Amino acid sequence: MSQNTSRKLISRRDQLRLTAFALIAGQPALPAWAQPGVYPTKTVKLVIPYPPGGGTDITGRAMAQKLSELLGQSVVIENKPGATGMIGASGVAKSAPDGYTVLFGAASEMAINASLFKNMTYDPRGDFEPVSLVATFPLVFVAPADRPQTLGQLIEKARATPGTVSYGSIGSGSPQHLAAELLSSMAKARFLHVPYKGSGPLVQDAVGGHLDMAVSSVPPAVPLVRSGKLRALAVTSAQRSEALPDVPTMAELGFAGYEFNTWVGVAVPKGTPKEIVDRLREGLVATLAVPDVQATLKDQGAVPVGSTPAQFRTFVLDEVAKSDRIVAEAGIQAE
Repeated sequence: MSQNTSRKLISRRDQLRLTAFALIAGQPALPAWAQPGVYPTKTVKLVIPYPPGGGTDITGRAMAQKLSELLGQSVVIENKPGATGMIGASGVAKSAPDGYTVLFGAASEMAINASLFKNMTYDPRGDFEPVSLVATFPLVFVAPADRPQTLGQLIEKARATPGTVSYGSIGSGSPQHLAAELLSSMAKARFLHVPYKGSGPLVQDAVGGHLDMAVSSVPPAVPLVRSGKLRALAVTSAQRSEALPDVPTMAELGFAGYEFNTWVGVAVPKGTPKEIVDRLREGLVATLAVPDVQATLKDQGAVPVGSTPAQFRTFVLDEVAKSDRIVAEAGIQAE
């Protein structure tokens, strides 16, 4: 996402935050679009295509609780995990376009998988009406604490002897895998990929020195970095992470233009009326202004965004195109 687009998203988010704060400060409990007889008039189902307890689920539940208050109707969570998010996403895509079955999705099922799988049962580029980008999540490159190599030194070693520098991710085709392969392409260095099934085993093997480095989401890495068990080498976002403010970005290390975040966003089935999409978006963006929600997002290492449907559509298309390039160049195969 370009800097200009980012500024537009942030500007729009700040404008809508003022509306939300007015509501919280004692203005009418519900905005005009949330009055009786106006969508929603019954329970909204928020489908999270991952198991309970993960980052997407934690974020989605925090959003659902406050969104219920702002919409004046219950917003209930339905976890539908499986196939890297595709089971839940496919179910939403095939649901009635009435605004009562909503996808709270992430980068894999809404972008990356389109580059990996030829026979998906839905198309993230055309089978949804985008509602809003909710938040982005930087990743972090970490290394065993007892190894003094910088990221630059590891890259030089990988250039000199390709395949001898190992890194771990949470699986082939995961955002962590693609983030490392983007670095590999930009640095012209070939690393050895070691896939894991989950962040827990990944960071523990990094702590134990079984990997030269790992690409992790921020939350499981932060306590290990702060306790001195891991060294943080770089974050994958364009700006430094609030959770790891002393850790440089890739651009600061000389890789101008490098940016690879995972993210979450909301979408509804194709054909959902525009007025429903707009009402749901306003509720979501107002929810992002609530302090409790902001605190939950911060705990997950997230950067709240909020966007228009058109901006989110462009964002998803750009993310699919980015994934296409990385997957093709690295020859990544789905597990």
